[in-house]
Amino acid sequence: MKLEKGDLLRDYKRWLKSYLRNAKHREVSKNSMIIYQRVFSKLEIFISEQDEAEKLSEVDKEFILSFLEYFEENSKVEQFSTKTKTLYISVLKSFFIYISDNNDDFYTYEKEFKGIMPKKANRQKKIKYLKDSDVKTLLDYLNNGLMENRHYAYIHSLGVKLMLFSGLRVSEVLSITLQDIVVSDLKNSEEENDFYEINLRDTKSKEEQTALIRIEHIEKEIDYFNSLQAEDEYIFRAKGSKNRINRSNFYVSVSNIMSKLNIKGRGLHILRHTCAMQLFRKTGNLLVLKETLRHSDIKTTMIYAHAEKRDIAEAMR
Repeated sequence: MKLEKGDLLRDYKRWLKSYLRNAKHREVSKNSMIIYQRVFSKLEIFISEQDEAEKLSEVDKEFILSFLEYFEENSKVEQFSTKTKTLYISVLKSFFIYISDNNDDFYTYEKEFKGIMPKKANRQKKIKYLKDSDVKTLLDYLNNGLMENRHYAYIHSLGVKLMLFSGLRVSEVLSITLQDIVVSDLKNSEEENDFYEINLRDTKSKEEQTALIRIEHIEKEIDYFNSLQAEDEYIFRAKGSKNRINRSNFYVSVSNIMSKLNIKGRGLHILRHTCAMQLFRKTGNLLVLKETLRHSDIKTTMIYAHAEKRDIAEAMR
């Protein structure tokens, strides 16, 4: 493709169309595409309003920095976190490197991104997870809701437990149907089938994966949904609807529950972290933890392998 055919905005749209088409064929995840659209829509507005560059070849480091400042100033937060800024720069770099690799004029943008990436966050930073007392408080609340037989109590209870006891991501949870949850052929010492196997299709790696969860943890919830809907329907949907619950709505609902219970931990990923930390504390086995969390690289799993004060004290005892 020719690097330039007209003004900056026209060429930007032309290259963006090609880039997104390529991303689609690479099967980029839905969540990544949402982030792409957020960054690129803001960039289009910035290009329309700015007067720093008129052509694609005039986009330089100052242009990129000006856009990031504009993006930050027009966001809902006062300041982007290092992680957010790194993510947005990575998206921009991916787009402009795509142009570098595919234009007929051998024009490159590599130098524009040298030195603007924030310093990497400390990988030794503590993982946030729920205290044992918080887990008990949360589970007591969820189980009380089941006793009252409220539909959304079952929705919240099953979703939280799948993340807390099986380490699932929220995107994986919301994509589950009843036919994805089957009794495993694994047996305990008393020759009883004590696990469900969960078939996961909407995974981060885009590959089908399997997770395990003790039957006793979610048996009541599964019985409820089995009495309510067909096996091939999404579990996590509003009563009477066939559409999945929106990820943001589920986040807000669970966050409100945790706030009501005075649990300080925020976000849904803290439940997956809690699962990981509990499992590592009980087993000390990184390989088991890696397979449970379904990490492709054990280096990712290593962030959970640090000793807490109580672990040190117990060892000293």
